[in-house]
Amino acid sequence: MRFVFAVVTLVVAALLVLLGLAQRTVFAPPDSVTSSITTRSDAPVTVIPAKALKGFAGRESIHIEGGSKAFAAYGRTTDIRGWVGDASYNQVSFDKTTQKLVTKTVQGDATTPDPADSDLWYQQYSGPELNFSLDAPDDISLLVASDGTSAAPKTVSVTWPLSTATPLVGPLISAGLLVFVVGILLFAWAIRHHRRTRGPRRNSGSRTRLPRSERRGSVRATRRAALGTGAGRGSRGRRMTAVVPVVLVATLGLAGCSSDYWPQPSSDGATSAATPTASATAVPQASDLQPPAVTTAQANRIVQRITATQNTADKNLDATLAATRFTGPALALRKANYAIRKADKTAAAPLSIPSGTVTLTLPQQVDTWPRTVFAVVQDSAADSKVSPVGVMLVQESARDPYKVDYLVGLEAGAKIPRVAPASIGAARLAPDVKLLTMEPDQLAAAYADILKSADASPSAKFFQKDGDTLRDKIGKPYKDAKKAKLPATASIAYTSDVGADPSIAFATIDAGAIVSVSLDEIETVKPTKAGAEVNTEGEVKSLSGVSKSTKGIVASYGVQLLFSVPPVGSSDKIVLLGFSQGLTSAKEAS
Repeated sequence: MRFVFAVVTLVVAALLVLLGLAQRTVFAPPDSVTSSITTRSDAPVTVIPAKALKGFAGRESIHIEGGSKAFAAYGRTTDIRGWVGDASYNQVSFDKTTQKLVTKTVQGDATTPDPADSDLWYQQYSGPELNFSLDAPDDISLLVASDGTSAAPKTVSVTWPLSTATPLVGPLISAGLLVFVVGILLFAWAIRHHRRTRGPRRNSGSRTRLPRSERRGSVRATRRAALGTGAGRGSRGRRMTAVVPVVLVATLGLAGCSSDYWPQPSSDGATSAATPTASATAVPQASDLQPPAVTTAQANRIVQRITATQNTADKNLDATLAATRFTGPALALRKANYAIRKADKTAAAPLSIPSGTVTLTLPQQVDTWPRTVFAVVQDSAADSKVSPVGVMLVQESARDPYKVDYLVGLEAGAKIPRVAPASIGAARLAPDVKLLTMEPDQLAAAYADILKSADASPSAKFFQKDGDTLRDKIGKPYKDAKKAKLPATASIAYTSDVGADPSIAFATIDAGAIVSVSLDEIETVKPTKAGAEVNTEGEVKSLSGVSKSTKGIVASYGVQLLFSVPPVGSSDKIVLLGFSQGLTSAKEAS
């Protein structure tokens, strides 16, 4: 009976091990699931929101084909929707009942611009067929298109990984090995018991009886022969002793293998994190605010694209190309400079964005348009003497690229106020906000008066004088010196106009603001006697095309300014962080 128990135990052990191995072979679950859509509409765009991309958990592998050209990009959902606008598009969703992707067409405009290289995308892909993977956050969508004119690629498939965990493998195989050990022990016990109970068989025939002492010796010899010698018993003992460690090592090895082979504890009972206490000085969380206009990676890519366009336009004196990436006072200064350099090859180039690193990114908190981003760019050359530049970028609509509105060289030693990280961004303040020591739309006129009257200006008490090098370049000392050099037959007058572009103000952490403004410094030179002439020279001559005039010359210099403005009630002064200036127009007086 003991042998029966041992055999049954070994059979059970084998069945347990085989069942465990079957979990990883015959009964192994699939490692992925794929869902595809095939569109038949002529819509130029297909949009797949994050909810559809997250139909199953895990990183999505995406395949796109069906057309002469395929393009895909992902970005923030609000940005994708803003870019698509009123165009027709295929809207993809995930049907939870069938667990498949489905699509419907939303009718609208038949075409869109070419989506390639839009400043809105986090990443983009292009080619005859596309294969890529991403782990889509909840707030992004995927845009699929061709060139904006042709229909979007017809076939899009998404593959998700599935869990291949088989939590019964470990317990089954471990139990099988444990039962195997028990079976071996039972088998050994049965053999030992059988041999102990075996004795010499009775012989009914007549036989000479041995003396008792000899008979006992014969019995002992017989038993030794049946059980084996002492060396034999030791050998079996050693073999049995070796089997158990081997089995135990195998069991422990299995216990240390992949967690997919073992049941895992539920995360439902995880300890919840402590709730932070609200504080008046706490930095607002990103979820409480509008999202930043761009990420740091986007800002770097945008600046690189602008720099490449700028360098080509500056080299070829191409104002039309410059207009694709410059606007406002920054573009006006460049256009005039190109005209001057076409007439005078020795004229200096305008202030440019260096090919370097974006050391500060401050995007506006906004999910509509227009949008604004402030950035500081540092030349990458270790021995460069080029000062960092401050750039105000604006994007008028979702389909427009970011353009440089203000471009200034930072003053030596300029300290940018503390601002929120790029992942949070900052609010853009209204031009007439009352929370600063001076309203942003009043800064240009106030500073223009300082350039005209210096310390005698009523506004001088609000501005820091130390470190302001622009006052020496175009301020009252410069104006007085130029006036003194004129002959008695000519006069010069200076006036100022606030720039046509609105001020741009970003809130800082200390409740102050970084503010960009512009103004036009107008210089009018006229003859004072009948028949006298005014001679022009340098840039004024190159831009106006007039060498002398009996009527006079009017020259306008565009000035772009960047200020740090403290909050209302502060004893700190307004600091000029940077500036750029140059001739923007010159003509004969009427």
